[in-house]
Amino acid sequence: MQWWNDLVEWLSSDNGWRVVTDAVIPFVAIVVAGIVAALIGRASTRRVVSLHEDEAKAAAVAALVSAARKGAVYSSLGVEERAYADHLGHEADVRLRLSPATGSTLAADWAAHELAEIKRNSASFSFQSEQTLGELRDRLVEWQNRPGRAKKLFRDDLARWKYEEADVDRDTAAKQKAWEAEQRAAAATEQRRAEASAPSGAAPSAALRPAALDDAPIRGGDEAYRAPTAPAPLAGPSPVSAPEAPAVTPGDASHDDTRDDAMDDERFEQPVSASQVRRRTTPERADD
Repeated sequence: MQWWNDLVEWLSSDNGWRVVTDAVIPFVAIVVAGIVAALIGRASTRRVVSLHEDEAKAAAVAALVSAARKGAVYSSLGVEERAYADHLGHEADVRLRLSPATGSTLAADWAAHELAEIKRNSASFSFQSEQTLGELRDRLVEWQNRPGRAKKLFRDDLARWKYEEADVDRDTAAKQKAWEAEQRAAAATEQRRAEASAPSGAAPSAALRPAALDDAPIRGGDEAYRAPTAPAPLAGPSPVSAPEAPAVTPGDASHDDTRDDAMDDERFEQPVSASQVRRRTTPERADD
């Protein structure tokens, strides 16, 4: 306790009091003022940042609500208006995801699902699209005011939708497999039916062979013979007969050759003179 007594005695002296009033008290005052100024600056900065975040969230929420309002009548819009509505939705989604607010990614995923639902319900012009639009607006405003509580609600909704979509995917996969099995069974049945009908289909093709030659006799000299006839098929469609060919005899052929030779002999029998040619070509002048 001696050192404490010495310190108190020194502070009570003129030198000690001069040091305290001239150095210690100003130093403490400067430190306290600096701390207070830092706290004030931090509070003001946080307020500015919070205000900027609120403005960014409000702009993103307003853009999403505008895109959802366009999506409520998406089926009745034109091509250019649909492209503009899609552009608004994508821009609002990116702006919300880039927002530094708590749960911005979950809010963007939830809003994207709801926006797709609104566009799908707009095709039937049902009240469901308007109801979904109101729910999206209220939930996003609640997330802007109380992001912590809304974040939990968004997470629960996304988990529920993921489970429901998994069930739908399983049902779709089961229906796809059943349809493929039916197609394979139908193809196998058609193949067996085609194989069963193949032998019966070969019989008509065999029955369509040319029928027997005509029974017209072919004369050769003094004798005549008749062409053999093929047996008629027992079953199948009526046979197709070959076109009849005219009968040719050696006598007719020799007669034609003789007639041609006689005409050639008459043509080259006598030479024709120039006077005969002029008489034939100009008979009047020759008579004069």
